[in-house]
Amino acid sequence: MAHPIIEAQGLVKAYGSFKAVDDLSFALKEGSVMGFLGPNGAGKSTTLRMLVDLIRPVSGNLRLFGLDYHRHRGRILSRIGCLIEKPDFYKYLGALQNLELLGRASGIRQPRTKAMEMLEFVGLRGREKDAVSSFSHGMRQRLGLAQCLMHDPDLIILDEPGTGLDPQGIVDMREMILKLNRDQGKTILLSSHHLPEVEAVATHLVVMNRGRCLVQGSASDLLSQQNRQIRLEVDQVKEALECVSSLLSRDQYRLGEGGVLHLSLSRDKLPALIKTLVERGIAVYAVESRQQLEDFYMLILHQNNQE
Repeated sequence: MAHPIIEAQGLVKAYGSFKAVDDLSFALKEGSVMGFLGPNGAGKSTTLRMLVDLIRPVSGNLRLFGLDYHRHRGRILSRIGCLIEKPDFYKYLGALQNLELLGRASGIRQPRTKAMEMLEFVGLRGREKDAVSSFSHGMRQRLGLAQCLMHDPDLIILDEPGTGLDPQGIVDMREMILKLNRDQGKTILLSSHHLPEVEAVATHLVVMNRGRCLVQGSASDLLSQQNRQIRLEVDQVKEALECVSSLLSRDQYRLGEGGVLHLSLSRDKLPALIKTLVERGIAVYAVESRQQLEDFYMLILHQNNQE
């Protein structure tokens, strides 16, 4: 039975009258990869900062590794590696020197050997002597990941790790996350707007909006229990929308970019809907049925915004 690594209950973080995080509860078990999702301003980064004690909640309970922050702060933080927003370094020093300094400050034995191992892991071997000032944003993200792995943490918290990475870099980041989880048994909390990448690695999901948790659970269960997401391309968008609105509830459809209709319904109801559209003289050019994280995420937010 996997032990809980994070246990958050009723977390609240307020700035004046504004609640950035409002009664948030979730749990992350050992060995899991949690996709922490939500639009800008949902409260994700605020929550991650609370998890590493950069800021503190005004109310609620937070335990990591079964320990309370008030009494075991040092023990908790020694087991966490985090990459929150953009990492910072001594820019006039090389990548290896930066990691060595961190290793010495953290009491790591043979910090140079460990630093080279981490540079190899993140794909920066060969650039270890180059000044960080010469690094691209994506290279600094890779170095930031190496930095947060130096002390071999049990929990890794990543806030938008794909920022600034090119397509190959995004793929590489995904593979590194999978290796950390599957090969090394690391527990990972990942906040990202790259939904296909989250879908490829996450075992569990939390979707936030306006500081609150909308849904949480295993990725496979959440995606399988929902209706199929149907994408329709038609020639008379206004008429099709009127037809759909007469047959489905408001939370089951939305109009996307380019006049594409996005529907949420079971597969067995699709033929009847298509038949109705055609009978009303509406040509259906394309039908795509799928169940992907992006569709699930957009539907959850759409339903929440209708409330």
